[in-house]
Amino acid sequence: MSFDREHKKLSRTRRLILLFMFCLAQFLDAFNNSALFSAIPALEVSMGMTESQSTWIMSAFGLTLAAFLLISGRISDVYNPKTVFISGLSSFGIISLCAGFVNETIPMVVLRALIGIGKYSCLSGGFS
Repeated sequence: MSFDREHKKLSRTRRLILLFMFCLAQFLDAFNNSALFSAIPALEVSMGMTESQSTWIMSAFGLTLAAFLLISGRISDVYNPKTVFISGLSSFGIISLCAGFVNETIPMVVLRALIGIGKYSCLSGGFS
């Protein structure tokens, strides 16, 4: 049994909007990491962190991003990739905003780990 799927041709405007959204998601990831790297010395002083704690703040994002690589890819295969992309991008944004108001080290590490999960959900949904 053969199924013929006709792919709808997207208008030029819609393709440009999608391209802008995917580029914005990539930019937010790069901006989030570079902003954190430049803010680490100030965070160490204001939160009274040790060097190992500041390393965990930087590493929590990458660890969860790598750990949820396959899981998020499978989720975007099973469910609608558009929904996964939007939920990943919105969770990435909301959790990043919450991390800006945290004044303690452990919640910052936890939020950075959650940002990694949200970011990869955004990436896997965007690549699908």
